[in-house]
Amino acid sequence: MCISMWSRMIRRALVVLLLPLVTASAQSTPAPAGDTLRAALARGYLQIDRLVSSRDLSDEQRLVLNRAFDRTTFQFFGGQFAAAVTSMDSIARVLGAGPADVPPMPPTGAARQIGGQAPSAVRATLLASLAGVDSTGALQQAHAAASARAGLLTDVASTSRSIELFIQPRAHAAAVTREVEALRAGRNPYAGRSGDWWREIVVGADRRVPVRLIAPPNAVRSGVRAPLIVALHGAGGDENMFVDAYGAGVISRLADSLGALVVSPLANGFTAAAFDSVVAVVQREYAVDSTRVYVVGHSMGAGLTAMLANTRGARLAAVAAIAGGAPITTADAPPSLFIAGGVDPVIPAARVKAAAEATRAAGRTMEYRELPSEGHTLIVGRVLPDAIEWLFTHSR
Repeated sequence: MCISMWSRMIRRALVVLLLPLVTASAQSTPAPAGDTLRAALARGYLQIDRLVSSRDLSDEQRLVLNRAFDRTTFQFFGGQFAAAVTSMDSIARVLGAGPADVPPMPPTGAARQIGGQAPSAVRATLLASLAGVDSTGALQQAHAAASARAGLLTDVASTSRSIELFIQPRAHAAAVTREVEALRAGRNPYAGRSGDWWREIVVGADRRVPVRLIAPPNAVRSGVRAPLIVALHGAGGDENMFVDAYGAGVISRLADSLGALVVSPLANGFTAAAFDSVVAVVQREYAVDSTRVYVVGHSMGAGLTAMLANTRGARLAAVAAIAGGAPITTADAPPSLFIAGGVDPVIPAARVKAAAEATRAAGRTMEYRELPSEGHTLIVGRVLPDAIEWLFTHSR
C-alpha cells in the first residue's frame, strides 16, 4: 500500500470514529473508568503498541499515526474512556490488526483454579505460612515481596492492577510457594535471581512501592557487576509499562543484550527517598556497578528523572528524559539527554527544548534531540534503544 493511500485511510477512519475531544483541565475531573473499560483501554493500548513495533512504518505514516494516537490520550485524560477505546480500535484496524494481535484475556472461572482450589484459598495458605517468618529483620524486604506476590492470587483478575491481567495463577502460585518455602528456611529467594517479575519494596514505615524487575542471566553471573537502569513511566501508566509496552517491552531485550538490570517502579508519587530505597534493595540482592546507575523516564517520568538528576546526581552516571523533563542545574548533575516529539500535543517540543537549553545554560552537559514525526507516547518505543545506547556511553 502506498504511503499517501495509507495516510488517507487512517484519516478517513479517524474522521468517522474519533469523537470530539475534551481535554483534562482544572474545571473537568474525569470519572473513573469502569472495570470493563479499564481492561479494554489496557488491551487496546497494548495491541497498538505491539502492532506499531512490528511494522516498518515510514516517517509520514508515523506522523499520521502519532497524531491519531495522541488524540486518544486527550480522550483518556478528558474522561472519554469509551471514545478512547473506539479510537484505539479504529487505529488497530487501519494497522491491519487480526485475531492473533489481540492481547489474551486472563483466565477465568475453573481455569483460574490451582489444584482444585480457588486462588484466594491458596493465597490464604501462603500468607499463613509467611506469618511465621520475621517481617522486620534482614528478610523484611523479601517478606514484603512474597506477601505482595501472594496477594496477586485472586479469584477474579482486577483491572485496577494491570499485573493481574498478565499472570497465570497456577504458574504464579507455584513460584510463590517456592519463595515462601525459602523464606521459612531463612533464605532470601530474590537475591541473585534471574528473570522478570513483579514485587513490592518497602519505603519508609508505611509505604510499599510496586516494581517490575528484570535480571537477565548475563547480569547475575558470579563476579560480574551489572549496570542498573531505573525506568519511570508516564501518567496513566504503571510499573508494568516499560516491561509490557513502550515498544513491545523493548527494554527487556535491551537489558538482555547489554547484561543490565532494570527496575521500573510505580512512578505515581515517586520521591528521591523512594529511589534510595528501591536502589538499595537492588544493590543488596545483586552485584550492581555503582558507577553505571542510569535513569530513563517518559512524560511524568521524565519530570521525575530531572528531579533525581538534581537531587541524586552524584549517584547517577547519566539520565534520559523522553517527551518531558525539567531544567537540570545542580553542580553534581549527571549528563542528560532530552528527546522530544515534533508533533507532541501533550508536552510540546518547545517545552522540552527549553528545559534542555536551561540545563545547558547552567553549565551542565546535555544533548537535545527532536524527532519531527513523533508524538507523545509512541515515541518511547522508537527512541528507547538509542537513548539506552547514549546512556551507556557514560559512567561516573
